[in-house]
Amino acid sequence: MPDSIIRKMLKPVPNALEADPAIDGLAGVVGKAASVVGLSVLEVALESTSRAAKQCEAADFIEALPENGLFFRLECETEGQIGLIALDPALVDTIDTVLTGVLDGTTLPPRPPTAVDAALCRPFIDEMLQEFSNILRELRNGKPTDTYKTARIEQEPSPHLFPEIPYLQLGINFDFLNGKGEGHISMMIPSAQTEFTSTLPLPGESAENWRAEIRHAVSSAPASLNVVLHRKKLPIGSILKLKSGDTLEIPARALENLSIESTKSSLMKARLGEYQEMRAAKITQIGEETPPDNNTEPLALEDI
Repeated sequence: MPDSIIRKMLKPVPNALEADPAIDGLAGVVGKAASVVGLSVLEVALESTSRAAKQCEAADFIEALPENGLFFRLECETEGQIGLIALDPALVDTIDTVLTGVLDGTTLPPRPPTAVDAALCRPFIDEMLQEFSNILRELRNGKPTDTYKTARIEQEPSPHLFPEIPYLQLGINFDFLNGKGEGHISMMIPSAQTEFTSTLPLPGESAENWRAEIRHAVSSAPASLNVVLHRKKLPIGSILKLKSGDTLEIPARALENLSIESTKSSLMKARLGEYQEMRAAKITQIGEETPPDNNTEPLALEDI
């Protein structure tokens, strides 16, 4: 998409180094699912960031797994479609601590995972995978999407356990309560039925197809804009005294200084007008700079 003032103001999150943007977006969905489920299953707020997400082979993924990690084999609805998810030791310890104690930022010494670790972590992983499928299905407008669940623990994962099919490698970093706990999840899931497969380039194929699809998806995505006539600050005491029949003053020039805003910031300036016998806002300026305003400050109600 062409660079513009509005695009800069929306502050899109950059892709991780060497990431495939299409797959990297999928990793963001996994992180969002984990954050949502964290509040319900772990009852704790967590933030997630995705590492470089890319297409991979089972052998390459398993070779990079952490030592002393907790590895769950994944199953899904499509026959022959299986995957693997790995929790690093830090995440296992964090989930254990959240469920059995209080996070205090203490780092525990490395140890092999136990059956108790698996029993504590498994409900969180299964709920995360279900929420991942729910979100992805919604983003795909109801198109079929694989629903994954943990099948069993793999003590020593091997590439020979998995079919020779294309896989996606997704990595998610977790931050619990602003640094009081951390961890990382690595996922290997099949490409088919999981991502917008028509947008993923085949080996040796130009990536322009999926770039065009992503541009179309972004351009078609709905966004809410609020046209703000005027903002007025009042003391809380005065607001509590307001009743039906009271009036609030609006400067005369307010009709020429409308603000068109997203949920976080003002994107454009406009003035009130009329189009085809309907009220309309005509854009006068794009960007954050405030046009000159000769209005005098509105009279504020006295503090109580």
